[in-house]
Amino acid sequence: MAYDSMRPASHKILVIDDVRLCRKTIGIQLRAEGSEALEAADGPAGLSVAIAEQPDLILLDLRLPGWDGFETLKRLQDHPRTRDIPVILISGSASTGDKARGLDEGAVDFMVKPLDPIELRARIRVALRTKYLQDLLEQRAHLDGLTGLGNRHALGERLRVEWEISRRRNSPLCLLIADLDHFKSINDTYGHTTGDAILRHTAQLLRDVARAGDFVARYGGEEFVILAPDCDLPGGLLLAERFRREVAELDLCLENQRLCLTTSVGVACSDHPLVRESDQILAYADRALYEAKSSGRNRVATIHAENTPGQLRLFQCANFSA
Repeated sequence: MAYDSMRPASHKILVIDDVRLCRKTIGIQLRAEGSEALEAADGPAGLSVAIAEQPDLILLDLRLPGWDGFETLKRLQDHPRTRDIPVILISGSASTGDKARGLDEGAVDFMVKPLDPIELRARIRVALRTKYLQDLLEQRAHLDGLTGLGNRHALGERLRVEWEISRRRNSPLCLLIADLDHFKSINDTYGHTTGDAILRHTAQLLRDVARAGDFVARYGGEEFVILAPDCDLPGGLLLAERFRREVAELDLCLENQRLCLTTSVGVACSDHPLVRESDQILAYADRALYEAKSSGRNRVATIHAENTPGQLRLFQCANFSA
């Protein structure tokens, strides 16, 4: 699908320039194109506006009081909320060295004042189109092609982010790993096309069960993950049981034969006494899933720690529902 048919109707473009007349003139041209113009008179103000407003593009004057354009560009690229926003540097008089340095340090383009309106609009369109395509590639790199859920790579990145937020806010974080029981026999009996259709249907069930702020991913094969922020262990167990029940109640008929589909789910929470790193919550949920499988399948399990003489028993599995 073409960029023009998918881009938003209006873009937010931030103009960072200490000359008010320049900001207003550029703003008029941007609004004439249907874009929203944001303004800042210096680098610190520009960084604050960019963090708060998340513009689609920044036009940054090179000669600013305090932080110059290069320093402001560096600050923008150092901040996680602004590092991916494209920046066009502008200057009243720029040497070849300034242009080369600006592009080397991450600007996507460089323009010299006075700005020609037609050229400015064309360069803005090119910068926005390039950013759109980069975002599209990045999005596809983080999606599972079959189900449209986040993939394993996306889960790893999201887990690191949610873990830091959980620790900073002292709020619980739950992770659920669900595995479809005996899925290999389904593929062997009915074929991979049917298996793929079941995986897509399962993915939609997960979307329906998950809360608004949860992250859902395909972990691999027939394994799926729900990452649930601000969710304690009882809440995670209820979420897992709801998904287990939804799968068990599916009415699937293949080749005039009813197919009974079940799932096992392992649950772990960040408030477990031995969970100290983000990868440990994933490992403990995986261990709980193993225990759910080995103790009969079609159940939810979690890991409890118990005090025993001299050590903690790491993997006592408690069935939530059989």
